[in-house]
Formats: sequence, C-alpha cells, structure tokens
Amino acid sequence: MTTIHLGLDDTDSDDGMCTTYLTTLIIENLINEGIRLIDYPNLIRLNPNIPWRTRGNAALCIRVEANNPKKVFQIAKKIMIENSESRNNKANSGLVMLCKNKVPVDIVKFAEKCINKEIKMEEMRKLVKNKDIEYFGQGTKRGLIGALASIGNTLENDHTYELIAYRKNGNGERGVSLQSVIKIDKEKKYSLFSNIDYNSHRVLITPHGKDPILFALRGNNPEHLYKAMSELKLYEDVERFAIFRSNQGTNQHLNDKLDVSSLRTYDSGHIIGKMVGKPVVIKGGHVFIKIKNRKKIINCAVYAPTISLKNLARNLKAGDEIELGGGISRKSKKFGRILNVEYIKIIKLTDRSIKKNPLCKKCNKSMKSIGKNKGYRCIKCGSKSNKIRKIESNNEIENKLYLPVLSAQRHLIKPVDRYGKEQRNKKKLKGNWFKIFE
Repeated sequence: MTTIHLGLDDTDSDDGMCTTYLTTLIIENLINEGIRLIDYPNLIRLNPNIPWRTRGNAALCIRVEANNPKKVFQIAKKIMIENSESRNNKANSGLVMLCKNKVPVDIVKFAEKCINKEIKMEEMRKLVKNKDIEYFGQGTKRGLIGALASIGNTLENDHTYELIAYRKNGNGERGVSLQSVIKIDKEKKYSLFSNIDYNSHRVLITPHGKDPILFALRGNNPEHLYKAMSELKLYEDVERFAIFRSNQGTNQHLNDKLDVSSLRTYDSGHIIGKMVGKPVVIKGGHVFIKIKNRKKIINCAVYAPTISLKNLARNLKAGDEIELGGGISRKSKKFGRILNVEYIKIIKLTDRSIKKNPLCKKCNKSMKSIGKNKGYRCIKCGSKSNKIRKIESNNEIENKLYLPVLSAQRHLIKPVDRYGKEQRNKKKLKGNWFKIFE
C-alpha cells in the first residue's frame, strides 16, 4: 500500500462551485473504488491577506492508502476538469499528488510559509519537481501553490473540524432556521464556535454566494458536529455532507512575530509596541493608530465593521502597550505600509485617572488655583491646599484580548470560545463523517 496525499485548490469563482464540494466528488469516487481515507479531508485556510486568494482561501487535501496512485490521480484530474470553474476560465485550478509516507520537510516549511507570507510561483515549481510528485494545473496554475500547501500542512498542532452540508436543488437564500441555530449555539453542549453574530443577528453558518454550500458548522469535535446537525431545522434538502479537519479558528496565520526591520507586503503575524499620539478617526468610522516598536513607527488600521475593536481603538492613549495581530497591506502614498488589525491585546495601560483641583474640607467646594506652583485656595473660607485630586476614569478598558464582532472575524482567527480548548490529538476517522442522500 502507498500513502497518497492529494492536494487541490482554486476550483471555484464568484459564479459557482466550491473546492470543498469538488473534494467530496473525488472522495465519493475513491470510496466507490474501495480506496480508504486515512484522515478526515483536510481543509487548510491560507494567508488571508493575499489579494488574489480564492473566495474562502481554502485548499484541500485528501490522504489515502492505495495500490494504484496513477488511478487515484486520474480520478481526481477528471473530476477537476469536468467541474472546476477553470472550464469557464474563471479559476486557476491546481492538483498535486505526493506519494510518500511522511511529507518531506521542505514541503512542510513551504506550507508554513503559505499561512503568513506571499509565495512566488517559482518556489512552488522547484518543489513539484520532486520524483514522488505528480501535478496538473489549469489557467495560470496558481492553484498549485495552495494544493501543495494543503499537503504540507498536516495539522499536527491545534486544529478544529467543520461539517459542511451541500444543497440538493436550492438557490438564493439558504433554508436554515435561525431559531434552531440560536438553540444549538446557546445550549453550548456541542463545543461549536462562530455560529451566529448576536450583534447583528446574522447567521454565520450559511454563505450568501452561488456556491453549493447549505450550511457549515464549526467545532472542536467531529462527532458533536454530526449531533448538532441533527438538531438544525432545514427548509430544503441536503444532497450530501462531509466533515473536514481544519486550521480554522486557530490563529495559525498570526502566531509568528512580525519583524519590524523587514516588513513585507501581505505578511501576517503579530507585533508588540507602545501607542504614539492619539487615534485618528476618518470618514466611514475607520480608526488609524500608530505604535512604536524598536524605534520604528508602524501605522495600523482598525476598520469600522470590526465594531468592538474599532470602539476600543478609539479609546487608546499614547503610552499604552499593546499587541496587535494582523496583516501588512500594500504601500499607499498617504500611509505607507499599514498593519490591518485583526485583534488587540492590552498589555499595559497608561494612567487614566483625571486630575482635579482639591476639595475644601470645610466647604466641600472645589478650590481655585492661586497661581503656577502656588497651590489652591477656597474662595469661600480661604483654606489652602497643594494636594491634587485623582479621580479614576470610567473607561472600561482592561488588560485582556479584544476581538472584532464575530461577523468581522476571518476564518483563521481564534474566537473567544476556543481559548483553553486547543487540541493536538487527531481524532480517528470514524462514524458518520461523509454521506450522500438519495
């Protein structure tokens, strides 16, 4: 038996298809051929700051054991050609097959780089020349980058699961009951996350595009996802579903420290610094702040749709020590390179107490200044004092982590519900993880 890693990416467009759905078509054919999967299909979210990313910026990997690798590759290639949006010149699909028990170190490092850096085509081309690799690309073949990255990211560290159900005949608005989503979310018994944004009452498990997804439940346990699905109330038929293992909700793209001496466009990571000056609010409600790290000033943007993060940023003050996670944008004439902020962690706040003139102990009235460095005097009884009053500000900022509202969080951001629930032990592929309905 040969261990086969089959990676694919960039098969969808705004007009349709979904790489996860195309993956299930390949899985269906492989299972019909008696080929055994050795892991849940892997759903790998790549660097979200790359502007030419696909709609969800997800690459997929299927890991199997088989006697005939060429047959596996031909099945996948045929399905990709017939179903990818590349057939309409709207995608740049890539398919990569690695036949090796253990993924080579250079491919693992390549995959790590794809999470928080920009990747050039030449880097990918050097790696796919490996004798154990076969590949196929369409259009510009840019999808080969993500396909190879999905193979290299074996999710050895923190990971989550996602159950995706696909529509049978539906189009337009998804037929999922809001009340049933709220019910399973509030019960908190299935270890789910990012189901609904109560700030806007927006259901987050249902997409709004032309793709075939009906809903997608995210959680820490694949068996719990299946149970949660059974409690959803649906108004349309499900054609099939599959459970994927993923790096979603893990902060994987923000784990590395950004090097302020060599910031590169589209880098993702985090940085620690002290606030410089006051926050600047521009038209639209976006907030710009500056932080200083190793004598270098970095411009940072907190965008209005983040709501909670924007409100926090407006109340930061010079000298506040903070950690920011996010991605570096392209240079602009006005701001240069900007860190687009995805989270703010307060490390140390400056003194926020308000200084007031002392109160007269006899009259309980605020004293008046006699002159610079001469103290204060009560205008009623003449009593004097040099003691300034300090009144604590009612500012409710705390030394803790702040995230955007759920609807403004990217797929890779670790939501509050997942802190303390990180997991590294892979769950075995078992039970109801894939099904096609008649």
